[in-house]
Amino acid sequence: MTIKKLKDCIQSAHINFLFGSGLSRPYLSTLGQIETFMALSGKHTDKDERKLIIASLYALYFNSVMRPCLPSHYVGNADYDTVLGNYKEFLTIWNELLAARKSSLLEKSVNIFSTNIDDFVETASEITGIEFNDGFKGHFNPMFKEDSFSNVVSRISPLYQNTAQIPVFNYLKIHGSINWIQASDKLNICLDSALSTVKKIGEEFDKVPDSFISIDFGDSFDHIVEKAKAQIATAPDSPDKCAPFMSEYKKMVMVNPRKAKFRESVIDLHFYELMRLYSNALESASTVLFCAGFSFADEHIAKITLRAANANPTLTVIVFAYNAGAKTEIEANLYRCGNILNNNISILSPDAFWEAQDEDYKSKLGNTAPTGFDFATINKYIFNPIASLI
Repeated sequence: MTIKKLKDCIQSAHINFLFGSGLSRPYLSTLGQIETFMALSGKHTDKDERKLIIASLYALYFNSVMRPCLPSHYVGNADYDTVLGNYKEFLTIWNELLAARKSSLLEKSVNIFSTNIDDFVETASEITGIEFNDGFKGHFNPMFKEDSFSNVVSRISPLYQNTAQIPVFNYLKIHGSINWIQASDKLNICLDSALSTVKKIGEEFDKVPDSFISIDFGDSFDHIVEKAKAQIATAPDSPDKCAPFMSEYKKMVMVNPRKAKFRESVIDLHFYELMRLYSNALESASTVLFCAGFSFADEHIAKITLRAANANPTLTVIVFAYNAGAKTEIEANLYRCGNILNNNISILSPDAFWEAQDEDYKSKLGNTAPTGFDFATINKYIFNPIASLI
């Protein structure tokens, strides 16, 4: 697919993005095999070992993805600054693209759906000053309202009273967020901008860090079980000492990395509504969905995306695969959910994309092919060149 074809898609379509954990690298880790290990641990027969393994897996997830979002961890970190810079560049580019759209029939807004629970997008939007909607309404105690995502933002000229729609980014975190907290009525979600829940979880972990088993992303599950056995043999009270950490962790308003996450999404009203909004967005006529940092290993999202692509031939799905191996993995994850009927899902690997471009495009980028589609590369090789054409 050429840059010019991508530009044509943008000019005539409703714009949507699907962000995955790959975009927040290298500062934050991806899930690795945590989801698989969670499924296996739930079937482990020894109760104490099971409790310890589950607590330790959540501790690994917490310390790899949540805790690094605290200012005390990221201030002065070069990787954090790099990742935040990528998000800022993305928002700046697309703010310009939306403002320059020629069609008056399409709204100047985009939907960013994300399975990420970090707060990079919120931070980048505040720094760049773009019009941003994360679903929260209110000043003293902001509450999450799904219906706010349908709002259109306009600006009136003070001199001539002309009304013009301005670009707005709707940010829908379909798996929840580290800055969400359950309201006292147990039904609503409040904004936890201070990340107080994350801090409390960290405090409980720090009280008994040696009670958890150390899990590496490269471990096999059998190796994890052996670690749990050894830990309990020397410290039988380890599972009980991990309990306060788990108690605080369960207060997080998010979908945990477990195979049962779709059932959790349906049970909880807010997550169900967010998935419904994702499905509805893809069912709209003349829609494009850009997917980045996402492998479609989340089966429920893969099924919804594939169903929408098959039911809506005017939907175009463009997936940026990090490399050829990632492309093969994404294809396997999608085809596991069914066949692609309308030929409207394109999975772009860096090498194949580069080969499809003309010499003018290549020369402007110094005739240097991308080696992997990470966030910085997607901005450089995809979004920035599109902006230059509009």
